[in-house]
Amino acid sequence: MVRISEIESLLGLVGFRQSTITEWAILDAANIASTSGLFVNDVSGLITVKNIKQSQENTAISNSDFNTFLKSLMKASFNNLLKSVFSENDLIENRILFPYENDWVNTIENGTDFVGYEIERANNKMFNVILNSITLSFDASDSVKILLFHSSTKLPIQNKTIAVTADTEITTALGWNLSIPYGTYYIGYLRSGLTAKAYDRQYEESNVREYYNCLNVEPIKVSWDAETLLPVGNAVGDSQTWGINLDISSYYDYTNIVVNNANRFARGLQLQTAADILNLIATTTRSNRDERIIKGDALYDLNGNRSNPEIPQSVGVLNQLANEVKLIKKMFSQPKIQTNTIASNDWDRLHYRNS
Repeated sequence: MVRISEIESLLGLVGFRQSTITEWAILDAANIASTSGLFVNDVSGLITVKNIKQSQENTAISNSDFNTFLKSLMKASFNNLLKSVFSENDLIENRILFPYENDWVNTIENGTDFVGYEIERANNKMFNVILNSITLSFDASDSVKILLFHSSTKLPIQNKTIAVTADTEITTALGWNLSIPYGTYYIGYLRSGLTAKAYDRQYEESNVREYYNCLNVEPIKVSWDAETLLPVGNAVGDSQTWGINLDISSYYDYTNIVVNNANRFARGLQLQTAADILNLIATTTRSNRDERIIKGDALYDLNGNRSNPEIPQSVGVLNQLANEVKLIKKMFSQPKIQTNTIASNDWDRLHYRNS
């Protein structure tokens, strides 16, 4: 996986050349910026500001909105490139913390504590952990505010208020990234103010937890009653499960590879963006004389020619892109990435605050 939100900072790696025609010299500073020195227009003479603007669907688009359109197009092209480069299955594991059924018998008396789970993930930038969803089990209707903390900051990094229903599991999608490879995460809720009681897992194997390759998850209880980072030194392990179940996935994460080796992706981004623009020109739904003339030329530049002897041979942008993707994949293929997952016996060497 690649966290596209963090890749956005690399936009400006490849730029567009400003038109030399005054009427079409409308690009803003962000779109003409190129830290690599590469420009999309250099791939094909058809890629001009005029041709792009007249091929997108909005006939009345303003210059400002057109610049926004180009930024979005570049972002989408970067995403397409990275999907091609890192196309292998990147899922390491996806497990439910408590996979066995529970009954609806044992409740936990409320107090004035923060309760939930301490999550310590592998100290490796090549992994990312995602909290896919949370399932809450309470004995009455109430609103439970779930807080996610990381030990690097005092305020919660995520929060979500969930309406729970009596004697019913309520599953809520989260999609929260645990991408910081150091420190500790804490997820849970403050019990003060709650009227509903959480169900504990005590039925047969219901309290048997899954173990993960890339992280450790431990139930905790802390005397704390504020929506700020709990005093981590006071966190103690607990056997109760606090009415919480978590769906957790871990993935190979290539974000840092891309960020730290941005220039190695510049040529690929130039070609991918050019290919996407030529495809836009060739398939535009707008119809005028210029578009009809250049559609065939765009397809020729996109696909090239190696079979028709009456037309000059051309490698084509798609073929150039495919070759560039192969080179990048060879350099950053998954086997070269060190994947030191956390084996179960490694946890014996980690310190946890168990009571």
